[in-house]
Formats: sequence, C-alpha cells, structure tokens
Amino acid sequence: MTMTTAAPAGGAMPVVGQIATTTAAMRAAAALIESTAIAGLSVICDDSQISIQVGEHLGDAASRAALVTRLAAAIGTTAVRADSPASPAAWVRADGAISGLPVRVFTTVDIQHSGSLPLACDPAGNTASAATPALPAGWRWLTSLDPVPAPAPGPEA
Repeated sequence: MTMTTAAPAGGAMPVVGQIATTTAAMRAAAALIESTAIAGLSVICDDSQISIQVGEHLGDAASRAALVTRLAAAIGTTAVRADSPASPAAWVRADGAISGLPVRVFTTVDIQHSGSLPLACDPAGNTASAATPALPAGWRWLTSLDPVPAPAPGPEA
C-alpha cells in the first residue's frame, strides 16, 4: 500500500522516502526539460528536491543565465543572482516547484579578479579587491555578467 499526501496542485504525491517519489520527480524533471527543449542539463532527483544545473559546457555565463531564466519561467518563478557571503562564489538560480516537489535551477558564474584577489562592489557601485574571502554586508561579487571595471588611476595616469 502506498501512502500519499495532498500535493499543492491538488494531486497526490507519494510520501518522502519512497521510490515512487523519486520516480515522480524524475518524470517531472523530464517533462520540464522536454517543454523547454534544453538539452545537456545535469539533473539530480531525490525524494525531497529536483536540482537542475546548467553547466559551463552550455555556453558563457550570459547564455547559461538565459537558460536558467527560461527554466524559471517554466516553473513559474524568476531567476535571481545570488552570492556566497563566505567565499568568492556566485550563481544565477531559480527556486520553484513542479509536481509538488521543490525545484532548484542554477548555474555558476565566474568572479572577476584583480591579480589574485576577487573583486566586489558595494551598493553604490564602488569596486574593491576583496582581501578576505568573506563578502562585507551589502556588497556583491563582480562576476563575468558585470562589465569589467575601469582600472583605478595610478601615479602614471
């Protein structure tokens, strides 16, 4: 006997921890991929979440962000840019749901550097090299999606 719970869309969804739940997640992910006609995605389905990665082999950061945006629309949400506060890492992601299971779609984006130091900017757009791996509150990492900042004038400028 299979136990079910009511899914948000009004259907029945198997209880977490069951093979049927993972199978349903895989079918939902396949339907999403088919509806968006995006090949080459990396998909992980378990009984609690569907994770879809748009890998670097699918293009540059802007192309991959556009694919995340397309997948986000298909799951009824919006793609957003996210930064790690603990280390120089950033991604574009969308969190939604299909078939009663949470879905996370994401792609990583490269951080810009000045020499060996990652670049970050404050809310006013001021750019600085991050001397520590932590991102100051309110700041964000400069990524390959951002314009390359102009070099700071030096004594020879």
